[in-house]
Amino acid sequence: IYGLYAIKDAKSTFMPCNADLNDACAIRNFEHAVRQADSLLRSHPNDYSLFKVGTYDNVGGYIEPIEPPVMLCDAAQCLKE
Repeated sequence: IYGLYAIKDAKSTFMPCNADLNDACAIRNFEHAVRQADSLLRSHPNDYSLFKVGTYDNVGGYIEPIEPPVMLCDAAQCLKE
């Protein structure tokens, strides 16, 4: 069972979702994207947050939404050290 994750733009909507192994991997990938020097996520960190929006069963092909989506972290948190 994979997690389904989407980045929410505070100025618009959720971006298309991605599947990842678990929450920790999704957060790590989001942090990596935020920390890229030319990243839009980095230049406007208060606008972007990572949410878990559902799960995906790759054996049965089923998608189960999480309602409401759960925020895992925001881009501003990723830049704090």
